[in-house]
Amino acid sequence: MTVGIGVMLLFAVSFVLFFLLSQRKLHQEQQKIQEQNLLHQEQLLYSTIQTQEEERKRIAKDLHDDIGSKLNVIHLGLYRLQKHTVENPEHELTIKEVSEILQDTIGATRRIAHDLLPPTLENFGLKEAIRELCDKYSRTGAVNAHFEVFRQSGRPCDKNAEVNLFRVVQELTSNSIRHGKAENILISMWITDTEIRIEFTDDGLGFDPDLIPQGQGLGTQSMFSRLKMIGASMYYDTAPNAGYKAFIQYPYPFPAL
Repeated sequence: MTVGIGVMLLFAVSFVLFFLLSQRKLHQEQQKIQEQNLLHQEQLLYSTIQTQEEERKRIAKDLHDDIGSKLNVIHLGLYRLQKHTVENPEHELTIKEVSEILQDTIGATRRIAHDLLPPTLENFGLKEAIRELCDKYSRTGAVNAHFEVFRQSGRPCDKNAEVNLFRVVQELTSNSIRHGKAENILISMWITDTEIRIEFTDDGLGFDPDLIPQGQGLGTQSMFSRLKMIGASMYYDTAPNAGYKAFIQYPYPFPAL
């Protein structure tokens, strides 16, 4: 009798252990599948971001080199035509109207090409590109944007990292104006031999972060993905009617020589 009970208990314990081990193995497999899916999604997102940057660069180049040049030729031809046109009030008015529209189109083409790929970023780097971004928004009256640099290092930064950091700052600024209704923006930058740190602050409406999971809404998914791509990080602090503050840190991937 005792032997029988012992065998039954041993069988029961073995069954429970087998069940627990099976559940653990199943959970590990499910976790592995989830991790693989997340990795695949990240890779797809990284690829999409890189493709977008390549397309932006191509379109900006086409707008500047091809369409912009042709519009300038047309404008020059119109100017010559205006000089040699026999005086006729109707003709002069028509030429003047077409010339004004053409000038507006040339200006719009330049602005679009500039927004797609700021030449300042390409030629002078992240610091000057952010400075220009702030100046542009301040001149338009959309917001009072101020930029300051506390420390500067002569160490060059990877171009890909600069592009992604600039896109994040650009997105933060756009969100502050469109969604936060901010009147003032302050962007502070520290550049050392080991890292770049950026602090972004606005006096906008802010929001409840509990209602918007990190990585979702306000374009933050793209921002966090861009930063993760280059090994950077960002966290933010906000509350309703308390403005928005973001802290970005980009450690250089290798020591300075």
